[in-house]
Amino acid sequence: MRIWTRSTLASLSLSALVLTGCAAEQLPPVDEVLEVVEEVVEAEVPRHPLTGMELGTASLPGPSMAVKIDNTSSGRPQVGIAAADLAFEELVEGGFTRFLAVFESTIPAEVGPVRSGRPQDAGLVKAFGGVFVFSGVGNANVREIIRGTGLQLVEHDTSGGTPDGAFFFRSDRKPAPWNLHIKAADLMATYSALDAPVQQFDYKTDPAEASAVVSGSAAERITVLFSKGIESIWEWDVATNSYLKFLSDGSQHTDADGTQISASNIVILTPNYADVEGLPSAQISGTIETAYVATGGKIVSGRFDATAYGEPIALIDGDGNPLYLTPGKTFVLLPPGGGSTAGGVTPGVMTYLSGGEAISRNF
Repeated sequence: MRIWTRSTLASLSLSALVLTGCAAEQLPPVDEVLEVVEEVVEAEVPRHPLTGMELGTASLPGPSMAVKIDNTSSGRPQVGIAAADLAFEELVEGGFTRFLAVFESTIPAEVGPVRSGRPQDAGLVKAFGGVFVFSGVGNANVREIIRGTGLQLVEHDTSGGTPDGAFFFRSDRKPAPWNLHIKAADLMATYSALDAPVQQFDYKTDPAEASAVVSGSAAERITVLFSKGIESIWEWDVATNSYLKFLSDGSQHTDADGTQISASNIVILTPNYADVEGLPSAQISGTIETAYVATGGKIVSGRFDATAYGEPIALIDGDGNPLYLTPGKTFVLLPPGGGSTAGGVTPGVMTYLSGGEAISRNF
């Protein structure tokens, strides 16, 4: 805010006449204008660490729970995933993808199908703290990589005879191995004393101020091609102010309760994949690579900075300034970048519709 002031001498001149009884001297006019500039500092708003929603007077949240979830036709529809505050779609062997879904604001009664962890999960879950639920690992070395995060691990294959084992069960929805589920709400009640996660991304309370809305291009439909033809498809829905997820056959990608998976923000990271313990793994920690952020029906390019292991991934523009998201759920896609060396992995491609025109970006 600018305040303009101009000195006046009328009252001083009147005082001089009273004291001296004579006419006041004629003083030169004051032409100088003093400009006072007050610096406006935007106060930091307390937000939910995973959604960016303003907390107001609400109490600070409890710990988060990350769950590794199947994403094959055999595993769909998943149970509970539509309630996730934040979710990652990552490439695994065979060209398929799996979800790493993170819950905090709502913990479903049941989540599944729970699948095995991968080396790349260690670089993702450490920033959240809390609990990481998975079915098992490919070999003992992968388990040690995940244990290095220091999180509370709840692994089906090692939980027998422990209190955590009681929270796993075989659902009658599907055959094995796509029927392993976790009693999520009951499990988290036993770990409520763990610390809450820290804020993961930067947000603007007004969606109109999100970076993609301010400086991005229209993106009515986004299709990200992973290796082997696996696609992640999202369409902007004005009625719900969110991106809705679809399957390659055009059908809605829904939770088992019929809720279509949706997100206020779609974040596309482009890490390179390398073989780790014989498994294609996204090389995220310690890297800075290209990123895209879509929100409000628009998309903007930038970078992701994950150089600090265990810290939240920073989304930045070309000048290093934050890319701001809209408060709400966020889905993060991890298609392979152009420098990927993992066996059988080919670089991903993104295509988005902008004003009806299809625009492609090779990673």
